[in-house]
Amino acid sequence: MKEPPSSSDPRVSAFIDKNQTWIVLDDPSNLNALDPEFVRALAEQIEAVKTKYLILTGRNGAFSSGGQLETVSALAKQAETDKLGVEAIIREGGNLVEDILFSNATTVALIDGVCAGAGIGIALACDIQLATARARYSTAYAKLGLPTDFGTRELLRHRIGDKAADEMIKNAELIGVGKAQKLGLVDATIERIDPKAVKKALKELKAPNRKSLLKSMSAVLDAEAADFAQALKNPKVQVKVEKALTKKHA
Repeated sequence: MKEPPSSSDPRVSAFIDKNQTWIVLDDPSNLNALDPEFVRALAEQIEAVKTKYLILTGRNGAFSSGGQLETVSALAKQAETDKLGVEAIIREGGNLVEDILFSNATTVALIDGVCAGAGIGIALACDIQLATARARYSTAYAKLGLPTDFGTRELLRHRIGDKAADEMIKNAELIGVGKAQKLGLVDATIERIDPKAVKKALKELKAPNRKSLLKSMSAVLDAEAADFAQALKNPKVQVKVEKALTKKHA
């Protein structure tokens, strides 16, 4: 079998091990925070998968911390004069989620370290969720006054129910792997990040039937992009974003 095509972004790498294609988010110094170029490169790799399984993970203790604050700040400024342009950029994250949802492969999110914001949406778009003891989850959105993106609210509700999903988004607390598994965010824990360990875990797991979810997601993602772009125009949200950005670079 041919190896995956080279990525258009060095922060995304891929390799094939027998019937598994591994796609690795590889910007650990930035906790795999996402910007539009990162999202597009990830989508390209996912669309090229031809194996039975797609394993999506991050390198060195980070799955993804969600959207880059620099990107959110830039989009907030753009939204003041070009709301539709911002909607289109946000919808690219939705396109990525749909690529995962509609993949012919059985998709597996392997969470090692932080999984926050849009990272949760990417993980929950996968059929199966595996996690190491280092996995940590946070929605993060409430702290900035922003709605979810990457289909996160809908995917959380489908996975853990409306009440638990809404509480998780509202509280934006950091959740360890034990609580995440009790909530239903994790199907199984795994000790090692390698193909053999994943193969062993998958023997005991079955991908769920998500036809009802697939039917509703496109409209949900359209509405989500519009809501997110509108929220970015809010001066209070813009202040919170700039404060968070200043704190990051302090």
